Amino acid sequence: METAIIVAGTPVVRIMLGLIMVSVPSYAFLNKDFPPKQPEKAQRLMHSFRESGYLLYFIQSTELLMGLLLLSGYFTPLAALILMPVSINILLFHLFLAPPIGAGILIFLMNVLLLWACRADYMALLHP
Repeated sequence: METAIIVAGTPVVRIMLGLIMVSVPSYAFLNKDFPPKQPEKAQRLMHSFRESGYLLYFIQSTELLMGLLLLSGYFTPLAALILMPVSINILLFHLFLAPPIGAGILIFLMNVLLLWACRADYMALLHP
């Protein structure tokens, strides 16, 4: 019964996470003043990412592409798997550098739910 509830809620979670992963990097690409006012440590980290010349754009491009995959419904297990390290870093970023942590927890839990719903697709990776 629990599995049926998780699978039934998966399209809603997939679309919500996809919208987040598309809207935030899109806004960042279009708005040069992004990110909004943050604590000093968070600003220094984001400045370092931007100054590297590629890292911030790589992260945002990954979020955008995986968000589009989630919205389309194609390759959802792959998108959820690739987004897991991203969502962990979002969670830790909000935990240690830019509280409140609510957005980080929400993104992380949505990603975990998608991974759980797609767990059958990962079984081939775990068996030699």
